[in-house]
Amino acid sequence: MSERTLDEGMVSVRALEMVTQIRGTEEFDASSRADHVSKQLEAAIGIGILNSGERLPPEPVLAEHLSVSPLTLRQALAVLRTKGLVETRRGGRSSGSFISGQIDVSDIQLGARLKNLRTAELRDLVDLATIAARGAARMAALRADSQDILRISVLNERFAAASGTAELRRADSRLHISLGVAAQSRKLTALLIQIQAELAPLSWSGQDTDVRREAAFKEHQVLIAAMGRGDAEEAEALAAAHFEEEGVLLIDRHLALLTAESETT
Repeated sequence: MSERTLDEGMVSVRALEMVTQIRGTEEFDASSRADHVSKQLEAAIGIGILNSGERLPPEPVLAEHLSVSPLTLRQALAVLRTKGLVETRRGGRSSGSFISGQIDVSDIQLGARLKNLRTAELRDLVDLATIAARGAARMAALRADSQDILRISVLNERFAAASGTAELRRADSRLHISLGVAAQSRKLTALLIQIQAELAPLSWSGQDTDVRREAAFKEHQVLIAAMGRGDAEEAEALAAAHFEEEGVLLIDRHLALLTAESETT
């Protein structure tokens, strides 16, 4: 997966490839094509694939990458502009559309999303995340080179230094997606992208940040070390334990929200 860019200052080709891997959920599937594209780009911003300050390719090029018409893309960008996520500048060498914001989910919004999910649906998502992480960690331990391990380590440092839950959520998602890249598997990376697109908006509430950040950072460090020394079995076990613990916390909070609602009705 190439790190090259289409032009200086633009998002990388790899990032655009990742955007196209974000598939529809029920909400996506019920929307128009322009809304679908806006949700793809919004999800990519939310999980750290597209970052504030990056310039998007010219509209015809971006439309081709996303397999939509230029008109559909312009409609999608208009939606993102109204949300403050994209800024379009006209004239001169600095013209074009730029990522200008990030997704910030309040604890109230996160709680509402988490509560409204079906318990079985959430368990399925957590199980899938665990299985995918196990496979990615194992394959990364067998295939990753020193640059892959260094890249993941840098992402973990960004996770530790993240300011606020939105940035923390993005850093965590980007780190987990990088396991698929280190595993040198496009299909596994695509699966991890889709999982994070669905899981990230439910994760890292204010209370989670205080409880889990330091522990998660240390768990990431131990996992990265296992991958770095090529210990596939240890890497797989550590990834499974990490996601299983994250899943328990998420499901427990979901059930607590349901319980609280039932007690007030």
